[in-house]
Formats: sequence, C-alpha cells, structure tokens
Amino acid sequence: MEDLKQYKDVWRQQEYKDLQVDENTLSQMIHRKSSSIVKWIFYISLIEFLVLTLINIFVKLDENETDLKQMGLGQFMNWITIIVGYIIPLFFIYLFYKNYKQISVTSTTKALIHSILKTRKTVMYYIITIVLAITITLLYSTYAILHSPEYAGLLADYSTNGELLLWGIVILFILAVDGLLLLFYFLLYGLLVRKLIFNYKELTKQ
Repeated sequence: MEDLKQYKDVWRQQEYKDLQVDENTLSQMIHRKSSSIVKWIFYISLIEFLVLTLINIFVKLDENETDLKQMGLGQFMNWITIIVGYIIPLFFIYLFYKNYKQISVTSTTKALIHSILKTRKTVMYYIITIVLAITITLLYSTYAILHSPEYAGLLADYSTNGELLLWGIVILFILAVDGLLLLFYFLLYGLLVRKLIFNYKELTKQ
C-alpha cells in the first residue's frame, strides 16, 4: 500500500510538471505570434506612409494652388500636408517600431501582456489622431471656402435655417468620410489588433 501511495504522489508531480511544460510552450507560441503581428503592424504603417508620400509627390496641385490661395487655404493646406502626411505617420511608425522591438525581447508573460496592451493603445491613438486631423481639416476648409470672397454671396442667399441646413449637409458628409476612414483602418489594423487581443485573453487564462 505504501508503495502504491508513493507511486500516485510521483505521478501527480509528473502530471503537474507536464502541465507546466505545456503552459510554457503555449506562452512561447503566443509570444511568437504576437511578435509577428506587431511586426506586421509596423510594416503596414510603413507601407501606408510610402504610398501617401508617392501620392503627394506625383499628384500635382499646381492648377488648384491659385484657387486655394484665394480662399485662404494655401498655407493651411501646406501645413496639413506636412502634419498629416509626414509628422503624424512618422511619429507613430517610430512608436510601432518601438513596440515591435520591445515585444521581441520580452521574456515573461507579464511583460508580453503589457506589450500587447501598449500596442493596442498605440494603434487606437493613431487611428483617432488621423480621423480627428481629417475632420478638423474638412471643417476648417469648408468654413474658409464658404467665407471666401468667391462664395461669400452663397451664405447670404440662405436664411438662418438655410445656413444651418447647409452645415448639416456638410457635417453629414464629414461623418460619412470619418466612417469610411474608420472602416479602412479597421480592415488595415483592426483585424491584427483583434488577433493580439485574442492572444492577450489566452495569456490571462493561464
């Protein structure tokens, strides 16, 4: 009987060790998958920046430059191109790269969880920043156009209700643009982030 009891104790300890090995193996697999996902987020942001840069280079706005200046939008559009086209993307590309390097060297489950959540926040802040920048650009551009000398008489032809209706149409248009942007970024980054969150849930189950 004593021998049987000792055998059962040894068997339980061995079972626990096997379970530990399985959990460690699972953590390593999740780490590799998460690192790969974050790497792809960095690559996609880099490709997005390069595509937008090529568009800015090859799409010439010389024909519309005079019109933009007359509406008071020449300098504004130049700054928007620099901020939205270069400063914001490069800043977040740097953050995505830092997230990738950090998650690549994590050695503990806690650090991996922290890296996953940090990457998720970075992607969310990136999308919100881009959408807000585009929204502000459209609002200000519309305001400047409607109050420019060329279109000043347009608002004068409307009553107060008519002007509100016009702005209502503009806001609906901007909301539609924002919706398309959010859909675009969900397809571009959201699916990868969902995979990261799935990995996060798997880690927190252990």
